[in-house]
Amino acid sequence: MSSSKESNTAAAAKQLGSMSLGQSVETEPTAENGTPSKLCSACDKKSNTLKKCTACKCVWYCDKECQNKHWKEHKKECKPIKKELDKRGGKLDLGTELDVGPLGKLPPREECPICMRVLPLHEQLQTYAPCCGKLVCSGCDYQHEIKSGGGGRRTCAFCRTAVPKSDEENLVQLRKRVELKDPTALCNLAMQYGKGRFGIPVDQAKCIGLLLQTADLGFPPAQYQIGAFHSTGVMGLEQNEEEAFKCYKEAAEGGHLPALHNLAFTSWENGDGDAAMRHLRLAASGGYKASMGALTEFFESGLLQHKDLAETLQAFYCARTEMKSEDRDQHIKHLKNTGKYKEEYDL
Repeated sequence: MSSSKESNTAAAAKQLGSMSLGQSVETEPTAENGTPSKLCSACDKKSNTLKKCTACKCVWYCDKECQNKHWKEHKKECKPIKKELDKRGGKLDLGTELDVGPLGKLPPREECPICMRVLPLHEQLQTYAPCCGKLVCSGCDYQHEIKSGGGGRRTCAFCRTAVPKSDEENLVQLRKRVELKDPTALCNLAMQYGKGRFGIPVDQAKCIGLLLQTADLGFPPAQYQIGAFHSTGVMGLEQNEEEAFKCYKEAAEGGHLPALHNLAFTSWENGDGDAAMRHLRLAASGGYKASMGALTEFFESGLLQHKDLAETLQAFYCARTEMKSEDRDQHIKHLKNTGKYKEEYDL
């Protein structure tokens, strides 16, 4: 190893401080078929010689290199968990925790049809193409724009149809998709009526009618949106938490992460702590940051077992990895450089 590389390694180790791996290799238990049961939280590699983070005691890494690589992301969860464990003298649980049962499984998440990676959570990091009805990740859409060279008329990243030049053209394409009962198009058109876009006058009744039609098709985003309107009492609807709960529950059954998160806190307010934890764990396992943060706080309060926190955190990192790519990172960098990025995009 060169002296410069040794220096860099030492500096990284110093930065990590006590957030370190065990000194000895901890062999992970294997599944019944003999395959390793854990993944490295940095590279997703399966191994039966993974090393546990000795700070939070939740996640596993191949080696120091993987841990250093993942530290920027992991420190957000690792530091508060370590702080709580230190307060407990290293004790993982207090005996006050709820028994929340096994971690559930989410329905398969929609993937970008170009890169075949799970779509980002925030709608601003997705591009809906009314020409073909495809939902493309912003990374692929941005790369298509770059490779097109900016010359001539922009085209759809998936089907290469010319992108509408005006709101009127966009609306024509959108209505064609609506006629085909495309739920994304229906939901999209509903929100245009709700916000008065594409030259459409605001029509709250039309917005709700289209959303209800889309919800009847089993489209979780529409079910969630109706629930949000009921919860806040807007778009011509009276505030009705009971109806909001029903809508969130329908959307949650379809794997809608914000709906699961909202359902969790409604369940908590209704006195059902076990259900609240289950909903939060499921949402966090899909990569939803707010739910992972809430679970960390519940652990600090002595309401969530460490093993349940660890299992969820591992699934959380795995889901976040599935939504990442170099192209998406490049697009986010572009948004930041142009002042168009908002922190809310990182759900």
